Amino acid sequence: MTIATEPWFRGRWQMVRIIENVAEGVIGEFWGECEFVPDGEGLTCREEGVLRFRGTDYHSGRVSLWRFPGPGQIDVRYEDDRPFHGFLIDEPRAEHLCGDDHYRVSYDFGPDTWLSLWEIEGPAKDYAMTTRYRRAGPKIT
Repeated sequence: MTIATEPWFRGRWQMVRIIENVAEGVIGEFWGECEFVPDGEGLTCREEGVLRFRGTDYHSGRVSLWRFPGPGQIDVRYEDDRPFHGFLIDEPRAEHLCGDDHYRVSYDFGPDTWLSLWEIEGPAKDYAMTTRYRRAGPKIT
C-alpha cells in the first residue's frame, strides 16, 4: 500500500505533540490519539488527549477534515470546511497565513508512523510544534 493515501490514514493513531517557544523552550506537551474516519467526502480526523501547557493539564481536542482531490494530493480543512492547507505527497509541505501570523508545515510519512513539524512566526508568536503519530491497535471497549 502506498503511504499517505486515504486508506493508509484510516484508523487510530497514538500521538505526542511538543510545543516549543523559541525564547522559553518547551512550553507544552500533548498526549493522546487521533482517529481518521471516512465521512463520504474524505476523512474526518478527531484528536483527543491531554495538553500540559506551562505545567497545567487540560483536556484537549480538535477536528479537521482531510480531502484527497486527486492522486498524490491532500487538502486539510477546518472542521467547518474552511480551507487550512494543502500539499502534494511528493512535496509534503505547505504554508498558511492567519492574519499577521505565518504557519509553515512539513510532513514525513513512514510505514506505520508519521511526523508533522509546524513553525509559527508572527508579531506575538514564535514557536514550533512537532507531532509524532504511531499507528494504534484496535480500540478496547
